[in-house]
Amino acid sequence: MKIFLITDIHHGEDSNYPNYPVNKGLEYINVFGGQFQKLISKLKPEMDACDLVVNLGDLIHDNSLEKDIENYKDALVLMSSKTPTKHVIGNHDLRNLTKETLASLIGEEKCYYSFDAGGYHQVVLDGNRTEPRGPNYVSEEQLVWLEEDLEKTQYKTILYCHYPLDRQSMNDNYYFSVNPELASVNNKYFVRKVLNKSGKVLAVFSGHTHFFCKQIIDGITYFTVPSFLENDGEGKPSAKYGIATIDGDTVSLEIKKMVV
Repeated sequence: MKIFLITDIHHGEDSNYPNYPVNKGLEYINVFGGQFQKLISKLKPEMDACDLVVNLGDLIHDNSLEKDIENYKDALVLMSSKTPTKHVIGNHDLRNLTKETLASLIGEEKCYYSFDAGGYHQVVLDGNRTEPRGPNYVSEEQLVWLEEDLEKTQYKTILYCHYPLDRQSMNDNYYFSVNPELASVNNKYFVRKVLNKSGKVLAVFSGHTHFFCKQIIDGITYFTVPSFLENDGEGKPSAKYGIATIDGDTVSLEIKKMVV
């Protein structure tokens, strides 16, 4: 099975973040949201050739309620391909929109859900805060659902969450070095405990931190896919995305980069 993975697209207007700590220069913290349409069209053949496409969250860059709905609908159209496409909800998607609105936009009852594809069980988690200044976490209700969902499936499982569930350091990350608690799911230990108990989860794919990471914890591989529109250091979008290959119990991830 092959899965096309893309994350942190921030579709909208090109933006700067001068309020973030500048560890490597202001030019490193641009977001090229306005260039998504031009770039994604070139990836359609590769998306069509995969068995599943997954957007790992932050499909839009937040602006206002009306603009965010417009941009999200627009991005969904741009993301469409011949391959089934699933969406994870990120923090920027939720700045002005509710979980109920986003679930409706992506055609799901809730922002967390599961399905089967390619002979594997696929689980999408919602690690987003429920309070404006609260922590990112997977709710107790969702943890109960997750445990029951994993018990029911006969298949090996792949899991997706916008926020990482591993133990990666944020010391060199200019978005999260000052506030590392915002970089991951706060109750990730308890989520991992459920995953470990099931004995069925092969890998977890996340975004949010904008840079690649791979960790293996208790036999489960945790991947962070780099942002598609992060600055590459030369004032251009990095245009990075991932192709995951699952063969039996083996999961590999190739990070690819478009020529921009």
